[in-house]
Amino acid sequence: MRNKILFFIVMVTAFGLSHPAFAEKAVFAPNAEQGEWELENTGLYDIDPHKDKNAVQEYHEAIGYGVNSFWHTELEFEDETQPSGDSITPFQLTHMEWENIFQLAPKGEYWLDPGIYLAYEAPMMAKQVGQFEGKILLEKDFQKITNILNISFNKQVGGGADTHTDGGISWSTRYRLSQYVEPGFEYWNDFSAITHQLDYNQQSHQVGPCMYGHLFGHVNYDIGYLFGISDAAPRGEIKWVLEYEF
Repeated sequence: MRNKILFFIVMVTAFGLSHPAFAEKAVFAPNAEQGEWELENTGLYDIDPHKDKNAVQEYHEAIGYGVNSFWHTELEFEDETQPSGDSITPFQLTHMEWENIFQLAPKGEYWLDPGIYLAYEAPMMAKQVGQFEGKILLEKDFQKITNILNISFNKQVGGGADTHTDGGISWSTRYRLSQYVEPGFEYWNDFSAITHQLDYNQQSHQVGPCMYGHLFGHVNYDIGYLFGISDAAPRGEIKWVLEYEF
């Protein structure tokens, strides 16, 4: 098992570390549920006094399946608005993404529960580039508190791709008050190019409260508000993940 974990870590780091470091605002747990289907909507909405940051939006619609006890795969479409000079572009379908989560050990076998996330984003528009993304997924439970760390790596590919390699980290801590309500918080840091380290305020740092839970037997929710704590980040950001499992 240790060799298996090392092999997958090498695979992720082989992607390199391109901007942005995160395809979506979701902290991934290293879990796979065999035979489980899910429909998912993920989104964000930025709030900022600067026109090139305000009302930036990004939405992901996906369908996923637990192939076996250690592999969850998902097909996803991304539509978004982006900064363009002093304004924001109209909504555009920009990428189709294939995501995969590999659970590297049964839950509780090690002090940390390990997993790997591997994804490829295919461009859906002219002049867009594709990108590979990898994440090291780590989870640790302390009684009713769950901590999840994602270490993200991103590399653009294709004509016109950025030659730099970027990375980032995301962290989630939540308290399992009940299956319906789990209050917590998240921290997000986009380092940008790790070979040319930017100053703190040129990196995107965000932190804020989140609420998680499981409703009606089939619906998982993850809703939060992230405050920008560096100049490069939007002043505020509403984020959500909604899943329907069947």
